[in-house]
Amino acid sequence: MTETTAERRSPAGVVRPVLPVAAADLADGMAFGALAASVGMGVLAPVAMSLLVFSGSAQYGAVAVIGQHGSVWAVVGAAAALNARYLLMGTTIAPALTGSAWSRAGTALLITDGSWAIAHQGDGRYDLRILRVAGSLCLCGWTAGTALGALLGDAIGDPGRLGLDAAYPVFFLGLLRAHLKTTRAWVLAILGAVAAGALVAWAPPGVPVLVAGAAGAVAGAVWGVRR
Repeated sequence: MTETTAERRSPAGVVRPVLPVAAADLADGMAFGALAASVGMGVLAPVAMSLLVFSGSAQYGAVAVIGQHGSVWAVVGAAAALNARYLLMGTTIAPALTGSAWSRAGTALLITDGSWAIAHQGDGRYDLRILRVAGSLCLCGWTAGTALGALLGDAIGDPGRLGLDAAYPVFFLGLLRAHLKTTRAWVLAILGAVAAGALVAWAPPGVPVLVAGAAGAVAGAVWGVRR
């Protein structure tokens, strides 16, 4: 969808599909905040991290390393590896970005797993207005959730007990189902699931997602060329 088309969408039509994404980020942020507080990061550090880093997988990875008393370089390395998937995501959305360099950079900073997925309209088209609104609301939800989780960490206890750790995976399954409208989409989704499932038991966190994304991208490109 072009930005001109997106601009004709009513504000309610833009915000409505974004709210579940922000709600999922709020729940996941609470789980992260509780985890960060449990390893001695306090309240301010996790909140600042969520504002500046704004990447759940990288932040979870960093906190895991901190919990094991890893070095700064180990923290940075884990975060970089887990965020490598944004290279693939950025490549797909780059042709849709318009405006000045500052505008494109600002939009790129709002790309998350959720905002990227929900802004995708199919056939390589993206609704940039939805992307920006989703990214902004996700940032608010993720940061607010982190603050709540860090403040209420003792009361929350194990996030898995409340199902907070499952909020994002379930949400993404819902997003995926909305895109499974063709045989090609089903084949690529199954390929990604098989690739991730084969690695999840022994590969470091984040690697299965990266491999699954790369496998889907390569397979999709080959499929397109053969057609």
